[in-house]
Amino acid sequence: METANQKQDQKLILSGIALTALLGALSISLPVLGFVCFLILPLPAFYYRMRLGAKKAAITTLGAFLFLVLFSQGLSADLFFLAGMLMLGFFMGEFSRRNLPVEKTIGYACGAVFSAGAFGLIIYGNVANLGLVRLISDYIGKNLELTLAFYESIGMPEESITLLSSAMAQIQYVLIRILPSLCAAGLLFSAWLNLLLAKAVLRESWNDGSLKGRLSNTWKTPDFLVWGIVGCGLMLLAPSVFLKVLGLNGIIVLTMIYFFQGIAIIAFYFETKKVPMALRVLIYGTIALQQLLVLVIAGIGLFDVWLNFRRLGSDNNGQIPLSS
Repeated sequence: METANQKQDQKLILSGIALTALLGALSISLPVLGFVCFLILPLPAFYYRMRLGAKKAAITTLGAFLFLVLFSQGLSADLFFLAGMLMLGFFMGEFSRRNLPVEKTIGYACGAVFSAGAFGLIIYGNVANLGLVRLISDYIGKNLELTLAFYESIGMPEESITLLSSAMAQIQYVLIRILPSLCAAGLLFSAWLNLLLAKAVLRESWNDGSLKGRLSNTWKTPDFLVWGIVGCGLMLLAPSVFLKVLGLNGIIVLTMIYFFQGIAIIAFYFETKKVPMALRVLIYGTIALQQLLVLVIAGIGLFDVWLNFRRLGSDNNGQIPLSS
């Protein structure tokens, strides 16, 4: 029996390495589809951590990363981000196995990856004699140039290209200063998305209680976070540039958190009104394509603190799954 289990685990490890490496390779090879693959890259690491023990799951994740190093012909900045996404999936699986609620699973996993990434950047910047700010500035500048070249290749109007090119320095200046919050918000979004996908992939673990604290459409943020919005808004009005940047970073992260609450509200009414699946997919797809709607939905989530759109009681009984 042990031999059969060992063979099964070996097959899972090999399939995990192959699947994870494939997603990672697509992430750094394709311009649009690659971004989608990048967002769901934590899913296989999460899945195999739930199916295998920590040691075997770590071997699977590390094996896939080593393959990506060979595929990229050495270490690169892109591999740094891929490693972060793999760590995110592994840590989410680890904290889920410890039966932590969903908020702590996402929060702890994102915090661990963010801290490890910041530490790694500081070490690498010092070793390369560039410094943290110079390292980030060079990377952002290179990617802005690649983005501009991509827009030119797809036939964007010349006047738009000229306008974007002339504003490149200002865009780079802003991106450098809000990069921490963009990374944090990106990690939160990817963790939330992959947890939703894991709900479909790991139905047994979800239904038997191994994944405690299910995402539900009655979920809401803690009320005290409203004071975070107020504090960050006041920082934006301060004369200090440092406080303005700090406030802007805080608002970006909090906007993502309230976006989750807004999506939960929409999912709640989809369930209660029995909206057809085709219409749900259309609306969710529109939200994904129209970034302005993200702000609208985050606003709905924020005002839910006072207006209680779902008329929820304090005990939040009778939770309905976020996706059917």
